[in-house]
Amino acid sequence: MNRSLDKLAKKEPRLIVGIETGNTPGRLGAVVVGVSGSGDNTVLDIHGFKNYTLPAELVSTLHTLAGRDDFDPEEIAGINFLIYHHLTALYEDTLEEVGVPAEEVDLIGLKCIEIGGRIFPDDPSVFSEMTGCIVASRFSIGIENHAGDQLHVNESLLRRMMGSMMERFELDGEVREAAAVALLANEALFHENSEECIGTQSGTSSAARPTVRAVKRTGAAVGEEGACLYGEFFFPA
Repeated sequence: MNRSLDKLAKKEPRLIVGIETGNTPGRLGAVVVGVSGSGDNTVLDIHGFKNYTLPAELVSTLHTLAGRDDFDPEEIAGINFLIYHHLTALYEDTLEEVGVPAEEVDLIGLKCIEIGGRIFPDDPSVFSEMTGCIVASRFSIGIENHAGDQLHVNESLLRRMMGSMMERFELDGEVREAAAVALLANEALFHENSEECIGTQSGTSSAARPTVRAVKRTGAAVGEEGACLYGEFFFPA
């Protein structure tokens, strides 16, 4: 799996689909981009963008659940099923509209949905299985070798981290957030070291699947140690 990521990092350009889930309530957004390089040397080519509106009843349900923290297993399973369904529909619709065959996609960047203090979907490897593509998700930042101090990359943090890059590419509007997720997935490819583990971070998956945590030193100093970007890569079987 590490070799697959190394090979992908060397490919120029990489075709990445970025999917954002929280910029506009009730809507998901996906962008197809060609990306070369990383950091200040990144070159971005946007192929197309698509919005996807969630059903009103689902939006209402998610809004109600957002104020709770006592999900039962049935509710968790139901939320995951609906989210997987709509993410896959958005992914397929976007590729069809842009005219890109699924087999040409190198990587999917996915920013998960936060509901009631939980992160959904709880196992992005299921989405990887459904699309047949490597999925980069569950991004966080922290100090290297301090696993307990990592901070989940939420909407506001995503804007701060990728804001200067977005300005450089003159991206705004709805495409901006989805492109930021695609670029975050691209950055996570360029890591200094990685840890291969089995299962998922949340531990709620019914079947253990392989994941790779890729670590990239950002260059920003935090005390005596460097700040790192963490991304988990999920592989289809």
